Amino acid sequence: MIKKRKNIQQQAEWLNVQTFNNYYVMLEEYALNMFEWEGLPEEISVRYLELQLLRNGSVTFFHDKSMGGYIALSGANGGQLNIYNDPTTSNISTTTGYYKEVKIPTPLELKKHADGVERLDTEKHGVIMYNNMTRTPTVPFLRLYAERLTEVERTIDVNLKAQKTPILILTDDGQVLTLKNVYMKYDGNEPVIFGVKKGFDPDAVTVLKTDAPFVADKLMEYKHNLWNECMTFLGIGNAKQDKRERLVADEVKANDEQILQRRFSMLRAREIACEQINQLFGLNVSVKFKLNEYKKELDTEGEETNGDFGVIIN
Repeated sequence: MIKKRKNIQQQAEWLNVQTFNNYYVMLEEYALNMFEWEGLPEEISVRYLELQLLRNGSVTFFHDKSMGGYIALSGANGGQLNIYNDPTTSNISTTTGYYKEVKIPTPLELKKHADGVERLDTEKHGVIMYNNMTRTPTVPFLRLYAERLTEVERTIDVNLKAQKTPILILTDDGQVLTLKNVYMKYDGNEPVIFGVKKGFDPDAVTVLKTDAPFVADKLMEYKHNLWNECMTFLGIGNAKQDKRERLVADEVKANDEQILQRRFSMLRAREIACEQINQLFGLNVSVKFKLNEYKKELDTEGEETNGDFGVIIN
């Protein structure tokens, strides 16, 4: 039971904030744990790397001997753009006062460096890693979905509350406080409510029925569809409908293709970064979609996956 706030408005505001935070943190957790990196230097924080990609859309990977190795930090793109509208420098700055300007080589310069034709200074050059092929952060979209999920969730709460109290009470000013105290007991699910006759005029009370229709079931279905839409956006498999087996093969295939396209956009951007990092620094960094491994584990254990693996909200 949620502790009662000072008034109904404050309680509603508190529930709005808590519901949004619940959905947003849940969605960001999913997005933050979608990829598995291999071959990254131990000094690189994978959590920070993915968090900055989600929130800022890019991270610069470089080497700084004075800092003791490889670093992946957010930077402001600068310099004159090349013919492909790619930045030529990245200005790294942190709240601790660290600053460095990193040069960003072109794909051709990276190839020549890897082939030993024209060597680049690995203390001055680095690679910009992008979140997706459009080079945009994910967080604004997660906030949008969290807002929409919050709206429908709170609407369900209000609709359920209306089923419990489908009435409007009219009375004199002198009896408002008394009726509020009675309602608090009713709202608290007390089985019996006791009152005092003295000072209470039942003839001064009028009760109007609001007859609020029950639509929570339809709102819940809408919430499921909205959740699945968000999962598709993230590239996470989901049941497009509650009864997935009722879908025809073409409908299932169309939904799965959308999921794969979303995965490819984010995964390919990271793969390109891995290729460029390996060319510049001679490393063996790679990345893969982590949920694929989870699906394999479920298949191995013999559990049903309906042809895909996803997260379904109830």
